[in-house]
Amino acid sequence: MVQVITTRPCTSMKAVTIVPEKKYRIDLRELCECLKKREYRVKKVTPFLAIVSREFEVSIFPSGRIIVRDTSDEKEALKIAREIYECIEDPGG
Repeated sequence: MVQVITTRPCTSMKAVTIVPEKKYRIDLRELCECLKKREYRVKKVTPFLAIVSREFEVSIFPSGRIIVRDTSDEKEALKIAREIYECIEDPGG
C-alpha cells in the first residue's frame, strides 16, 4: 500500500492535493481502464493528465500526484486517493 506523505487543502480552489512518497511513471490510459472497473467516469486522458469522476472530480498526474476537487475533507480525499493508488499498484485489479 502506498504511503502518502502529503495531503493539503489547495489554496486557489476547494480541493485537496495528495502527493505520494514514491514517485511513479504512470500509464494514465492503463490506469483509467482499471478505474472504469471501479465505476469512475473518465472525462479526459492525455499523456500528462487524467481527469476522472465519481463523487468528486479527480485529476491524476503521471508522477502519482492527485487533486480531488470540490472538497476540503482530507479524509475523504485520502480514501479516494488510496483507491486510485490500488489501481496504480495493480492495474488489472
